[in-house]
Amino acid sequence: MLIDNSKVNGVVAGAASLRTSKDGKSYMSFNLIVNVPGSRNNMPGQEILISVSKEGTQNDTQSFSAGQRIEVEGILTFRKNGDNLYFNIKATNIDFNPEETKDRIEGTLEFKGTLGNKVEEKTDKKGNQFIIFSAFSTDKVGEEFQFTLVRFIRFNAQRGLHVAEVKDTGDRTVGSVFIQWTYKSGLSV
Repeated sequence: MLIDNSKVNGVVAGAASLRTSKDGKSYMSFNLIVNVPGSRNNMPGQEILISVSKEGTQNDTQSFSAGQRIEVEGILTFRKNGDNLYFNIKATNIDFNPEETKDRIEGTLEFKGTLGNKVEEKTDKKGNQFIIFSAFSTDKVGEEFQFTLVRFIRFNAQRGLHVAEVKDTGDRTVGSVFIQWTYKSGLSV
């Protein structure tokens, strides 16, 4: 399971619409476009579409227009279905006048899943040490299970990523793990 307490800064893709949940509560729904930079200088970035939902009324939907830059705070979830990866955020707050004018995603990722075979300590070409490991999460979609593999790389603090907490809750061969990861614009899709 991947849960992400995030701040997402992006551009509204289209008009917001009002929908009703199964329990009869109304909420707004709209899409947000965020350009995520490439992981290296020679790697191109990627445009991702994030589906946003927030409690609201018909009057609230009129505040959103295509091309408008906003910042959304809330719970960002990732859902994999086949080869497609879907991003959804349940907003707790929306800022219509964000200070930052650059697309970004930052927050704390909570990952519950199975740890890969090993945690490796490596050194890059410049002599800086880093840690790399992988883990996967399982979600049930219909009657099938979908697996999401996540590769974690812990750079030094100057590069903006650090592990806040890693709890290994079982034998490393079984590898049940809870990871809390804090990042700033370091999400690579």
